[in-house]
Amino acid sequence: MDSQQSIKSTKLVANQDPQLLYSKALESQEANNYQQALSYYNQALHQIQPTDENTQDIHQLQCQIYLNICDIYIKQYNITEATASIDEALKIAHKLQQQDKVTQCLDRRGEIKRLRGDFDDALADHNESLAIKSKSKTNEKSGLDISHSYDNIGNVYSEQGKYDDAVFMYQKSLKIQRSVHGDNHPDIAATYNNLGLVYNDQGEYDLAAYMFQKSLKIQSSAHDKNHFSIADTYNNMGLVYSSQGKYDEAISTYNKSLKIDMSTLGKSHPITAKTYNNMGIAYNAQGKYEDAVTMHKKSLKIQLSIFGDSHPSIAETYNNMGNVYDNQAKYDEAISMYEESLQIYLSTLGDSHPSTASIYNNMGNVYHHLGKYDDAVDIYKKSLKIQLSALGQSHPSIAETYNNEGSVYDVQGKYDEAIAMYEKSLKIQLSALDKNHPNIAKTYHCMGLVYDHQGKYDDAVSMFKKSLKIDLTVFDNNHPRIADTYNSMGLIYNHQGKYDDAVHMYEKSLKIKLSTLGDSHPNIAETYENMGNVYNDQGKYNDALSMYKKSLKIQLSALGDNHPSIAETYNNMGNVYDNQGKYNDAVLMYEKSLKIDLSV
Repeated sequence: MDSQQSIKSTKLVANQDPQLLYSKALESQEANNYQQALSYYNQALHQIQPTDENTQDIHQLQCQIYLNICDIYIKQYNITEATASIDEALKIAHKLQQQDKVTQCLDRRGEIKRLRGDFDDALADHNESLAIKSKSKTNEKSGLDISHSYDNIGNVYSEQGKYDDAVFMYQKSLKIQRSVHGDNHPDIAATYNNLGLVYNDQGEYDLAAYMFQKSLKIQSSAHDKNHFSIADTYNNMGLVYSSQGKYDEAISTYNKSLKIDMSTLGKSHPITAKTYNNMGIAYNAQGKYEDAVTMHKKSLKIQLSIFGDSHPSIAETYNNMGNVYDNQAKYDEAISMYEESLQIYLSTLGDSHPSTASIYNNMGNVYHHLGKYDDAVDIYKKSLKIQLSALGQSHPSIAETYNNEGSVYDVQGKYDEAIAMYEKSLKIQLSALDKNHPNIAKTYHCMGLVYDHQGKYDDAVSMFKKSLKIDLTVFDNNHPRIADTYNSMGLIYNHQGKYDDAVHMYEKSLKIKLSTLGDSHPNIAETYENMGNVYNDQGKYNDALSMYKKSLKIQLSALGDNHPSIAETYNNMGNVYDNQGKYNDAVLMYEKSLKIDLSV
């Protein structure tokens, strides 16, 4: 770390020795006591009085102080102050005519620009730094500095969704590191981690897991078993398991990370908060919504105590809580969380950052679920405008926004517009992602749903089979996504009057969901509901009621009393009673359904 370098003691005319203040600041910074560190750094700057014989040393000290101040503000996401500090450092570095100081400044300025979403400008700074380092390469250290630039450039490409370019940069970095350090240095483990994260984003889950295993092997030999870097790798492995739908393995891995976090970093460290957040995301995917909220609240408590109330990591936690509330149909709470998140992003990152666009997307999802379709489309378009400006036209997140917009058009019966959106999404995904990426399967699945609604059943089945082929390639046979496709194929067979085939698909779906999600997940209620619909269409009214009651029991437990899905179940039960001639029971069910519909 640059702040660790030794700075020569200087002869100063001052009331208090700036070098001593600098040393105190470093201690505070290393202890994550950032406000105390900033106070000491600013005192040191105030005390410096350069004299003729020590101007060079004084400028060295000033430059390093501004670099360290910048590091603190970057951690705090105080972009304005970080920028001001690095501008001061760069002016001094140019005065000193020391290229290593100039590159340190450019590296940090590039990182600041990456954080605020100015990716092209960030690349410009990192490439300028790389060019300077390449010209002055004289020893192993300068080679490692070049490796660091490749890592920085790779980080920007990764955020831009240019995954192949990111991998290329990380591999260039890795080649240098291995030539200098051999195969077992912690820096090499860090680069394997970076590669793993990119492969995870690409849907290359086995390759991602392989990278993380390589990283973990190095870290375990280089560090104590409780080193924080090992915890970070466990966290990353948990992300892969979660992406693969292996939620129990994900939670288990996060718990390994958390155990290390607690023993080495304590209960109130940002990395501990990050682990809680990841656990919350996994619980949300499992339908364990209360557990998810508990984890996010634990994360939030830590973050608020460290960062105050305006840090992007806090915005991310509010966003995650909003996702849980959305799944629970607690739409007012979801919007409230997204608005909290949005305000933080707007104040720290501005109104043209991809994270801001992401919040707009999630708010659009809530409006969709509320049936406010025009509002949903408007906010998706707002998100899209930001994404196109910040990320270009081929980023996977833009494909996701097109997908969201398409899903609204589908429910509105605007099927041609829906297909047009999905085709835009698919074009991006096929160019930016591996041909077997799960997001491509998801788009095929969405297109199949539209064809189903149009009565184009053969086209729908074709899309579902394409989706299923990819998912079976990427996931094992028990992934919830595969269950969803079986469920959708069951819908097709039911609409075609192929009732036995429909029930067979639903049973295959149910078997997977019960094994991966447990017996209380809302998705399982959905499958019971669909099976009930088939039995109702077949005139097997008692079997239909049995399925609806199973569905209702899960829904009431997981979603509360006023979820739209519960209204739909009451309505379906009313239909059965109506078909049986039990009109009083039917009216009672319809009234229960209507009461929920009017309340939400």
